[in-house]
Amino acid sequence: MTKNFNAFTALEKSRYKGEYIIMIDGEVVEDGKDIENMLRRTRERYPDKTPLVAKIPEEEVMVL
Repeated sequence: MTKNFNAFTALEKSRYKGEYIIMIDGEVVEDGKDIENMLRRTRERYPDKTPLVAKIPEEEVMVL
């Protein structure tokens, strides 16, 4: 999980605005808006891996 998290924090997220991403072993393996199909394909291709799934917001988000 750490490899995925570290890669996610370093990821250029502007490319994925408004989309979901799925990461395996520090690499984006799926991106798009149809999360159900994305997860199905990821589970089929990587059955023994735990993915990092994230929704990239449309705009900057300020967390207080």
